[in-house]
Amino acid sequence: MNESRLLDANINRAAEGLRVLEDIARFHFDNQELSAALRNLRHTVRELFKGRENLLLAARDAEEDVGKNTSQEHSTADQRSGLRDTVLSNFKRVQEAARSLEEVLKAQGEYLAGKQIEQLRFSVYELESRYLPLFSRILPTGIYGILGEKFSLGRSNIEVARQMVQAGVPIIQYREKLKDKSIRMIYEECSIIRRITQDADVLFIVNDHADIALMVGADGIHQGQDDLPVSTLRKIAPNMLLGCSTHNPEQAAQAVLDGADYIGVGPIFSTQTKEDVCAPVGLDYVDWVARNIQIPFVAIGGIKRHNLTHVLARGVKTVCLVTEIIGADDIGQRIREIQDIINSSGE
Repeated sequence: MNESRLLDANINRAAEGLRVLEDIARFHFDNQELSAALRNLRHTVRELFKGRENLLLAARDAEEDVGKNTSQEHSTADQRSGLRDTVLSNFKRVQEAARSLEEVLKAQGEYLAGKQIEQLRFSVYELESRYLPLFSRILPTGIYGILGEKFSLGRSNIEVARQMVQAGVPIIQYREKLKDKSIRMIYEECSIIRRITQDADVLFIVNDHADIALMVGADGIHQGQDDLPVSTLRKIAPNMLLGCSTHNPEQAAQAVLDGADYIGVGPIFSTQTKEDVCAPVGLDYVDWVARNIQIPFVAIGGIKRHNLTHVLARGVKTVCLVTEIIGADDIGQRIREIQDIINSSGE
C-alpha cells in the first residue's frame, strides 16, 4: 500500500509539473513545439499507469501525510522570483518525481515500466536545455544600455559596463568597430563584459560580431541593415536574442518575417554616436511600429532626459540613451534619474 502511495504522489507531481511547463510554453512563449512535447510526456506518464487508478486512489491519504506539516512550515521554499524560476523549479520537480517512479517500479519488478520512466526523465533533461534559453530571447523593458568608449569620458567599456550593471540596467550592448579596435581587443573586452553581466543576470548583446558573440556566450546579437540577415543568424544562433535596426515600416516588417526577436526603431532624433546614420525617423515611425509590429522594440537615437517623456508617451517600453548615460560624470546617478522619468511616465 505504501508503495502505491509513493507512486500516486509522484505521478501527480510529474504530471502537474509538466502541465505548468506546458502552459508557460504555450501561452507565454507561443512555442507549439515545446508545448506539444511536454503534453506528450504528460500523457505518457498517465498512460503508463492506466488501469491502476482505483488502486492508487485508494492508497492516497493526504490528510495523514507526515510531510504535509513540514511543507507548510517551510513555505518560503515555494517562493518564486519570476517565471524563469517557476520553470526551473518545475523541471526539477518533474525530474525528481520521475526518478522516484523509476526506482519504485524497478523495485516492484516492473523493469520495462521503470526504463520507460527513465527515458522520460532523459527527455525532460533535454527539453530543459531547449526551454530555458527562451528567457534570454525576451527583450527587457526599461533602459537598453549601449557601450561606446569614445563617448565615455576616458572610461573603458569594461568600467562603464560595471557601473551600468551596478545601477540596474537589464541589458547591455557592446558596439565597437574594427577601425577603432582590433578583433583581439574586441574579443577580450567582450569576454570580460560577458562575465560581469552573467554574474549580475544582465543580458549581454554584441553588435555585428556574431562570431565573438558565440565565442563568449553572449545572450544575443544585434545587426544593422547592411549586416547579415536575422534569418541567416538564426541558423547558427537558434537560442539567442536577435535584434535588427530598422528605419522605416518596410524594414520593420521584413525583420519580423526574418524572425527577429526585437527591432531597433530610430534614430528618433538627430544623433552623433554613429557614423553614416540615416536622417531622424521621428516619432511618427514609433507610432507606426507601436500599432503594427507585434514583437518588442527599442527606441534609440538622440534620446535625452528632456525629450524622453515624449518618446515614452508613444507606448515605448524599452529605450536607449547612449551618450546621455555613458557621457555622464556619474553614470549611476544618471541612470537613476532616467529610471525615475520612466517610472513617472507609467503612473
